[in-house]
Amino acid sequence: MKIFSAAFSRLCNFQPRIAAAACFSVLILMLSVQTQARTIADTEFPDVLEATGEFPQMTLNGASVRKYYYVVDMYVGLLYMQNPGRSEQAVINDEGYKRMVFHTLLPRASGRRVAKALYDALNLSNEEAEALGAPIDEVIEMFDVSMKSGDETHVEYVPGVGTRIIVKNEVRGVIASKRLFDAFLGIWIGAKPFSETFKAEILGTENALIAHE
Repeated sequence: MKIFSAAFSRLCNFQPRIAAAACFSVLILMLSVQTQARTIADTEFPDVLEATGEFPQMTLNGASVRKYYYVVDMYVGLLYMQNPGRSEQAVINDEGYKRMVFHTLLPRASGRRVAKALYDALNLSNEEAEALGAPIDEVIEMFDVSMKSGDETHVEYVPGVGTRIIVKNEVRGVIASKRLFDAFLGIWIGAKPFSETFKAEILGTENALIAHE
């Protein structure tokens, strides 16, 4: 009994220090999880977007830098997904929440010009454009906002709702069409993307431009 009591006493004496060490370890772990980010073009972007009342938790599927004439950095493109995927078909066919982020890198930029460039990249026939769910001129008008470095445009797929366009935290329009979102996403990861490197990085299969901290 005396031996047991002595052992128990020693354990009790160590317990506060053990508890403190455990708490410190948990705190460090929590902080490391909360601060996980990817640094791209000297800007940090979160690996995870926590769930809110508007959307579920989303994970960064991949990111890349869109260059103008292969020289000037235009924007950082990021794809967040409720259900990340590593192939073109898996990403496009997924019915979960998705968000394309256009993080402006230029000192000044025209959102309308960016949207027009995206539309031109689609190279759609009149019939294909009509099938997207809204007149393309109306869609381009939604992007018509002056942008500067650090400003963001979001093109989102909201299940059961369609495509939502947000510019500088303002909802500019909602189109009841998944095809429109898929068309925009196809510019990044479709059969004819901006570049194969850009596509691979958005799909998360190549990390040449990304420093992961």
